Amino acid sequence: MKNLSLIFIISLALCIFTNGCKEKDPVKPEIKTIKVAGLFSKTGGLSYLGITSEDAIKIAIDEINNDYAQRSIPYRFELTVFDTKIDANLALEAMRTIGAGGFKLVIGPQTSAELIAIKPIADSLGIMVVSPSSTTSLLSVPNDMVFRYAPGEQIVGEAMATSIYSKGKRAIVSISRNDAGSLGLNNAISSNFTNQGGVTVSAGVFNGTDVDFSATLSEVKKQIENYTKTYSKAQIGVLSTSFDETILLFNQANSDTTLSSVNWYGGVGFFKNNAITSNTAASQFAVNTKFFSPGFSLPNSASNIWSPLLTKIKANTGLDGDALTLNAYDIMHVFGIMVEAQNGIPSTPELLRSAFLNASNSHSGATGPIMLNANGDRGNGTFDYWGLQNNNGNFQWYFVGQSK
Repeated sequence: MKNLSLIFIISLALCIFTNGCKEKDPVKPEIKTIKVAGLFSKTGGLSYLGITSEDAIKIAIDEINNDYAQRSIPYRFELTVFDTKIDANLALEAMRTIGAGGFKLVIGPQTSAELIAIKPIADSLGIMVVSPSSTTSLLSVPNDMVFRYAPGEQIVGEAMATSIYSKGKRAIVSISRNDAGSLGLNNAISSNFTNQGGVTVSAGVFNGTDVDFSATLSEVKKQIENYTKTYSKAQIGVLSTSFDETILLFNQANSDTTLSSVNWYGGVGFFKNNAITSNTAASQFAVNTKFFSPGFSLPNSASNIWSPLLTKIKANTGLDGDALTLNAYDIMHVFGIMVEAQNGIPSTPELLRSAFLNASNSHSGATGPIMLNANGDRGNGTFDYWGLQNNNGNFQWYFVGQSK
């Protein structure tokens, strides 16, 4: 009996000892969700860019969240997209919802007019807003909550003016959509063209909701005829900085021989527009006038990143993305770098600005090195020019050239 009791006591002790020394399972850290808001046009003007940008962000979030999970980083991103239809009032309404919802990170909006409308809320609530496509110099100010990944209007303006002048143009008739981004780019191209020795004249502005462009086109025609007293048709061009309404404008201009007799140029808001190719009259006018517009170039050095991304976005959406689409992708990845480096979202607007600026300027993504200036804007850029061609009745965008 004594032996049995001894064996029992030893067994019990061993059991207690081994259980006591057994390594406890590590406590898993609590996963925190970081909300990201997107402000994009999904059903209005420039919706092709809004749809592709949303998809690019979703791809980036999947990549970041999977990477975080593998490395046990306790954060996950979640996207909510608000459809602004590139309407400043809708963007403002969405921004109020974003502010009330506790969001601190926003990607978008697409246009400068929308960004101007929401900036006071962003600054007052310390919400970081990073636009992939706004260009106006009106927003190029230091120490605010607005950052922009597209090269500004002065950079685009100088590139376009140089290209137009180098093609022998000496006189430009300009028209513009009535919004900050379009007007700013129009002025930048015109002033740079004048500085190089050319002359410019404005034939007016129009609203994005206009459907009758007869008055605008009549004024353009009048100014072309005035210029022909001094310049040849080959030396005259027309500049239109506008968005989707360019299709209606071209459709109505197509039947006029004077309007079709000179070259036309566009701005970044109509770069490789998907909708025009299904409008025969508008597309034919673009072909006849050798129209082209500028778009931010994707660097060859990053083709291993952007080429498969654009293929994936096309498969997901049926639409072609571009550098502005991939700006949204890069912005999201920089958010990921910042959150990891700071162990969350920095607690004050000042720290958030500084952390995002540092993360941006240390990152090279699908659009190449980011390199923001002191005002939070991309400081340089090269531009691709694309025009339309008619391939047996099938209108397609094609590469015309690149800025120097």
